[in-house]
Amino acid sequence: MEPTSSSAVARQTWELENNIPAAASDPDAMDAIYRYDEAANARAHQEKPWATDPHHFRRARISALALLKMVVHARAGGTIEIMGLMQGKFEGDSIIVMDAFALPVEGTETRVNAQADAYEYMVEYSTINKQV
Repeated sequence: MEPTSSSAVARQTWELENNIPAAASDPDAMDAIYRYDEAANARAHQEKPWATDPHHFRRARISALALLKMVVHARAGGTIEIMGLMQGKFEGDSIIVMDAFALPVEGTETRVNAQADAYEYMVEYSTINKQV
């Protein structure tokens, strides 16, 4: 069997086992959720549906990159607690996580303490990220 055909079969099997919609096999359709629409985002922030319904968000979609960063950070933490931030947007009843980054904090078995340097790091990271 060729590698491309076996990988295609593996992907189809995974999509069927995990109830992935058929439209997801179109790469442009899958990437559409990561496109930023400033008008839709502003409208959603004005409506604030979560303010009246605390159970508004029912799904979370996480990009492969964000998931990989979270897993690497969690594995590097070993047995201690870790801390990081996720960045993204919301669309309908879904929270869409597009990126994640680790915070330079110290953890113990009972808590993670974010000190001033971690707060400065978060602000600087977010500011630079918005400029890009």
